[in-house]
Amino acid sequence: MTNVATKRYGLLFFGTALGMTVALGFAAPSLGVVLAWIISTTAVAFGAYGMDKVLARSEKLRVPERVLLTLSFAGGTVGALAGMKVFRHKTAKASFRMKFWLATASQVALLTVYLIWIRPFLF
Repeated sequence: MTNVATKRYGLLFFGTALGMTVALGFAAPSLGVVLAWIISTTAVAFGAYGMDKVLARSEKLRVPERVLLTLSFAGGTVGALAGMKVFRHKTAKASFRMKFWLATASQVALLTVYLIWIRPFLF
């Protein structure tokens, strides 16, 4: 059942983030693709945490932790952290928090590499 949920919610959230990125690209081309992606995944991650909190109170199919963590790793760390705080969701489970902070550290490292070594050569 988790595999079905991973595919379903993964497609939903990443499809939404991709669509938002394209829309932002047309609406504000000066943002650039990377910033548009980060803004989109941040908004989607926030919504995903809120949605999972609502689903946690029902008998419906929950958003798998793998999807929530992947959203964080893919650029939605700020939205995920805000979702954790606002919805008081996924804050008590130590193993999830550890994985979240590892994903956050990885994202910060990748963003640093991009900004220092890759982006300067693109312009």
